[in-house]
Amino acid sequence: MLASFALFKLFPPPAFMLMPHAGLDVSDDAIRVLSYSGFGRGRRLSIHGAVDLPQGLIEGGDVKDEKEFVSRLGEFGRAHGLSYVKASIPEEKAYLFQTDVPAAERKVMEQNIEFRLEENVPLSASDAVFCFDPVSYAGTGSLRVSVTAVPLAYVEHYTSLLRSAGLVPVAFETAPRSIARAVVPAGSDDTRLVVHAMSRKTGIYILSGRITSFASTVARDAEPSDGSPADAPVLLEKEIDRVLSYWSSHGTGKAVKEALLVGRNAAALEDACRRGSGETPLTVRLADVWRNSLDVDRRLPPISRADSLEYAVAAGLALDASSPA
Repeated sequence: MLASFALFKLFPPPAFMLMPHAGLDVSDDAIRVLSYSGFGRGRRLSIHGAVDLPQGLIEGGDVKDEKEFVSRLGEFGRAHGLSYVKASIPEEKAYLFQTDVPAAERKVMEQNIEFRLEENVPLSASDAVFCFDPVSYAGTGSLRVSVTAVPLAYVEHYTSLLRSAGLVPVAFETAPRSIARAVVPAGSDDTRLVVHAMSRKTGIYILSGRITSFASTVARDAEPSDGSPADAPVLLEKEIDRVLSYWSSHGTGKAVKEALLVGRNAAALEDACRRGSGETPLTVRLADVWRNSLDVDRRLPPISRADSLEYAVAAGLALDASSPA
């Protein structure tokens, strides 16, 4: 059977089990936190903050100096009065695939996915934790589901580091999933491209509604496969073109019509996203990080629009099922 935890799950537990928490986004370049007070459109920000991390401390989600990381995270947590957190997992640590399962009760679907796990990812069921989202009806009593799996060892080690820093994780969630909850309208079934800008890499995701259907990461300083000079905008253009081409030929959902940008200096990537879309007519715009959490017409948050884009992951993590969005 799939390994489980008594005190928390990898992905969001039912609303009645989820205690108040802050959204903690730990990336290669920074730690960010955000939490809300109140409910629905009456929410307001209660905590927000960020601190940059030195290059090389975390690479692709792997902590290279655990003592230094725990020290910095502990200091950050104490400065912001943190205790319970829902923490991000970088997309590089997650495996994503789609499969068809019988349209049955959730436990039966979980068992079917578990049996097929090794066919799709390099993990055994006992060495992984996963979540899934229904994508569409596949006919003949089946559902097409999108599955995200993460190595159990990674989650256990991450938990140990958080606890060493004085933090209690109530749940974990991949960055694309958190961004989707923050910026995609509830009930939307449109297909979107999301570009997540970070200091040393850029995440490129395709979301079907709020479901992650594809995820890719390109390093800002990666060498192009054709041997041309390394140039971040050019690399991004090529990767977006590759992703969109793949989706148009292999995707099972709607065509991509819109690109949303989030992350650090996201506005600087608008032109590269338009060029990368090639002949695909995409509307490219900066995401509204608060669209599902705050009523900015009633009260402006104490974060500028530009800076809010860096909090997209934390904003989604801080939202839970007991606070409708």
